[in-house]
Amino acid sequence: MKVNTTSFDFSSLDLSGTKPISIPMETVEVSISSTDMIDSYAKAFCAEARRKNPLRAEQVNLTDDEVTQYADYLITKRVECVHNECQDARKLKVLYIPSYLQFVLETIGIYQDRTYGLKLVPIMEEKSEMTFEEALKVSEKIGSFIDDLQIVQDAMPRENVGHEGVMATALIAGYMRSYKTSVKPVDTYVAAFLKLQLVKEQSFAALYRIQYDDYDFIQAALTSYKGLF
Repeated sequence: MKVNTTSFDFSSLDLSGTKPISIPMETVEVSISSTDMIDSYAKAFCAEARRKNPLRAEQVNLTDDEVTQYADYLITKRVECVHNECQDARKLKVLYIPSYLQFVLETIGIYQDRTYGLKLVPIMEEKSEMTFEEALKVSEKIGSFIDDLQIVQDAMPRENVGHEGVMATALIAGYMRSYKTSVKPVDTYVAAFLKLQLVKEQSFAALYRIQYDDYDFIQAALTSYKGLF
C-alpha cells in the first residue's frame, strides 16, 4: 500500500464545536413492597421472643401481624423521610426498633452513581396506614424484650442517602441482580427483604447483568438465621 507522507493526521481533528458537557443524571425509581419475607421475619421474631422470655411474651401478647404491620410502618416512614415528606419525623426517635430492621432502614435512600450517571430513588406505592399512636403501642411491646433480643431506640436514620450495594440491586425474573460488581451478599439479602424492583424494568434491566441468589432461597435462609434476633 502506498502512503502519502503529507496526509493529514485525522486523529487531531477538532472543528471547534461545542465543548463536551455532562448531561443530567437519569433518575431510576426503585419500588419497595411489603413482602412475604417481612411476614416470615415477623413470625420468626415473635417465636424467638417467646423462646427467650415466655412469661413476658404471654404478658405483652406481641403478635406476628403487629410486627409485620410495624415493619411496614417503619419502612413507609423511612421512604417519606428520604423525600422530606414525613410529618411524624420528630416523633420516630422514641420508637423501639429490632436491630435488623434498623439496619435495613439505614440502607434505604437516594444513591447517586456518577460513574453510570444514575440517580436511584426509592418509592413505595402501597404505604402503611398504621398511625403513629398504633405504632407506639407495638413499639412498647417490642421494647419490653430489649434485654432478650437485639433491639435499639432512637435509631431511625436521619440522612436521606441510600446504601450503594442495596440500592443498586433489584429483583428481576426471580433473581437478585445488580449492575455493580462491588455488591456484597448482605446487600442482596436486604434488597430481597424489601423486594426492590425497577419501576421501568424494560428500560434499565439490561444494565443489571450480575446475578446473585434467587429470591426464594434468600427468604428461606434469611428468616431461619437466628443471628437476626
